[in-house]
Amino acid sequence: MRQEEVSTVSGFLYVQERTSEDARLAALQDLQISGGGPEETLDRMARLLKTSLGFPVGYVALINLDRQIIKSRLELSVCDGTRAGAFCSRTIDMSTPLIIPDTLQDPRVSTLPQVRSAPFIRSYWACPLTTHSGFNIGTLCVVDFVPRFPRNGDDAILRDFGRLAIEYIELRAQVSTDPLTGVQTRRTFFADGEHIFESCRSRRDALSCIVFDLDYFKAINDTWGHSMGDDVLRMTGNLLRKELRSDFIIGRVGGEEFAVLLPSERLDGAFRLAERLRCLLEGYASPSCPTITASFGIAECLASDRSINDLIERADAAAYTAKAAGRNCTFPRVCSSPAE
Repeated sequence: MRQEEVSTVSGFLYVQERTSEDARLAALQDLQISGGGPEETLDRMARLLKTSLGFPVGYVALINLDRQIIKSRLELSVCDGTRAGAFCSRTIDMSTPLIIPDTLQDPRVSTLPQVRSAPFIRSYWACPLTTHSGFNIGTLCVVDFVPRFPRNGDDAILRDFGRLAIEYIELRAQVSTDPLTGVQTRRTFFADGEHIFESCRSRRDALSCIVFDLDYFKAINDTWGHSMGDDVLRMTGNLLRKELRSDFIIGRVGGEEFAVLLPSERLDGAFRLAERLRCLLEGYASPSCPTITASFGIAECLASDRSINDLIERADAAAYTAKAAGRNCTFPRVCSSPAE
């Protein structure tokens, strides 16, 4: 009986922790900052912080489900890219700055490869980036190769820069996000898309694009009213943000047109995802809502592409072909697997 009680309580605590982590990841995704490579403003903040504190290295990192995402320019490899191997995964559990004067003396980080071997990081100071809703999405941090003990006022400097960084991230989300759908505006989507394009090209990684247009949207507005049209757009944005990975870039690129960039995905993966989204949209109908369908186009980055525009234009042309072929389908059809 006692063992069952402990098991029940443990299970409850696990569910609570899992729910909290899911909410943190949702907050990170809502900010639409995970993709797109380094941010110039965050890079500038990291440089100013390291100069203010006299450290050789400063950087901004975000922590998603299983990866650390560096959002400032960093020539030094501070970890292997995994969440488990990152200093910052320890910081996001804190409500105050984490200052580790000597990494070799702190059991939380003393066994990490970047401590025991090159680049031999010996001190780590970081401030969690806490949203106004109370979620720690990442860190602003500095590291050194010798032990560093804080002086009077260093903690306040670290906090102030941390507040500036999260204020910028949240303000960026407000001006970069379409207020109706919660996805990126066209301008931000194309700007971040160019970063993704260059990053994937430099790594010789795959990159695909989905473009889709809601079918008969004018008829929805004319028959059901513009408030229903807004609800359909809002629902579409919510669906995309819920169903897609956090490193995918989502944008509203036209009135009823959306686009998604898929790093590391080839054309067959883009097709499967497009079909799944198409089926989810179609299955949303209810007595109080019109039937929603969409025409999807997909494309994969080619060696001849000069910019992200070339990729998106091919996906857009494919969506136009899908619409001309009768709507509510994906073009080109590259596999026959059912939508997952």
